[in-house]
Amino acid sequence: MMSSSTLTNPISVEDLIRLREVYRELRIERNDIFGGLPHGTKWLRLRYLKKGTVRTLASVSFNPPTLSIHKLAFDYPHPLLLRGLLHHELLHLTLGAKVGHRGEFREVEKDWWRYEEYLTHRQRFVKKIQEHEYRAGRLLKYKCRNCNQVVYRKRRLGSESACTKCCKLFNDGNYSETYSFITVGISGKD
Repeated sequence: MMSSSTLTNPISVEDLIRLREVYRELRIERNDIFGGLPHGTKWLRLRYLKKGTVRTLASVSFNPPTLSIHKLAFDYPHPLLLRGLLHHELLHLTLGAKVGHRGEFREVEKDWWRYEEYLTHRQRFVKKIQEHEYRAGRLLKYKCRNCNQVVYRKRRLGSESACTKCCKLFNDGNYSETYSFITVGISGKD
């Protein structure tokens, strides 16, 4: 039974129309997986994720079925990002909460013919969100002094934080001050 409470961060009409279109297309494209879902989206509550969300791009809750999606996903220039995010969350709804991201879930997700291309856009989108939040002053920016890898964090890194990639590659996976991160900028003020 649906809750009578007001939905927080409701999705705009324009974005709702886009999501409904993508939903219908995915039902047809992956009829073997999504064919059992209702034809329309009225069974599914749709909303944006909380403003300032960095690590989560989309999420789903089951009771009542609610899809939350990052608002910036609608501004991303390639439509495959939105399609891939919805595909991922619909798999959760179809396969059930107990499956999580393990075994069957990963197999079915990777079986999607656009999966690899979607991952590329997903990585670009994550960088876009991080840069956006950094410029807004909500993230700290660090860089490995060895390989120049950039990481963003909401909280300051501990004093013994180092680049995992470099520590694994050059120091048998053990911490080394040589690969510690340097602060590039604080709260969007380089």
